[in-house]
Amino acid sequence: MDIRNPREMTSPYDAVSNEAIVRFIAENPMAWIVPTADPSAALLMPLLLEGDANGSPTALLGHLPRSAPATNRLMEQPNAVVLFLGPNAYIQPSWISKPGWAPTWNFVSLKAAGTISLDSSLSAEAVTRLVDHMEGMTASGWTVGAIGPRFDDLLTHIIGFRMRIDELTPRFKVGQDEHPESRQEIRSALAGHPLAKWMD
Repeated sequence: MDIRNPREMTSPYDAVSNEAIVRFIAENPMAWIVPTADPSAALLMPLLLEGDANGSPTALLGHLPRSAPATNRLMEQPNAVVLFLGPNAYIQPSWISKPGWAPTWNFVSLKAAGTISLDSSLSAEAVTRLVDHMEGMTASGWTVGAIGPRFDDLLTHIIGFRMRIDELTPRFKVGQDEHPESRQEIRSALAGHPLAKWMD
């Protein structure tokens, strides 16, 4: 099933591969979870992307505090929108040699809409996989097993969930519509900035 929204895929910013989406969420797992029934209950939580055998995104795995208003809202009405924002930067006209160039803002972002299934049997898996993912970036070797018996107590304060992705809308504005010379000037000015690698 194609979960991309064709109505929103109208610019070069939307032409994002599944591989790029997987990498983006792996590097930027923190996202706003917005219950459709009550956007005011939105909260930030880290998420993991799951995919099918072909690498296409299918679901998001995470956990919520049991005490959060969003948790109660999602128990009543499970539809939600999830918003990821990655590296972003103001692009200065002084970087560009082309006359009359106006400032802009470049960014990488993604919106996912779907249905959240809250399930306490997912709590340990969601936390363990998240910790393994984050600790794997540092090669520390630390695991949740080091917490000991207290881990089970901590799990009583959260609830795991899996969100089936019904619609996925990436938007990676990284100068795709700029003249090659201007784009290279932007790339050079952003050297060392996290956004620069998304321009490669």
